[in-house]
Amino acid sequence: MKPVLLLHLLCIAIWLGCILVEALYEHSIDGSPVMRRFVSTLHWNTDRYIEIPAFLGVLLSGGAMVHGARLTPLLWAKITLGLVAIAFNAACVRLVIRRLKLAQAGDFAGWERIDHWQHKLGAVVLLALLGALGIGAFQLSGG
Repeated sequence: MKPVLLLHLLCIAIWLGCILVEALYEHSIDGSPVMRRFVSTLHWNTDRYIEIPAFLGVLLSGGAMVHGARLTPLLWAKITLGLVAIAFNAACVRLVIRRLKLAQAGDFAGWERIDHWQHKLGAVVLLALLGALGIGAFQLSGG
């Protein structure tokens, strides 16, 4: 296996793991202000130290592999899904930061609004990532 592909798959695995763990702790808290502040801080720390580097690694390694590749419709679909996942995840990061600031300010009505949108966008990230990963698995299997 090529080193860039191995790096790409490793970054995807880390990114997907972050999404799943974030979903677990996001949906495991009670609605208390203390827990909302805690999960907001935890989510931001997960994003900045693990998830952002992982999806940037996916972007860079994917870009490196596209250079010189034969761009078939299936590859374009995978690239599009990957870029959608990255773009929506970047938007989620902005929401995570806004939600943290709202939690720190004690604005839990605002926190709820942002939280709602963050989870909607996060669902798009997960679906697009799984779609791209499914196409990649199909391609690796010889399809």
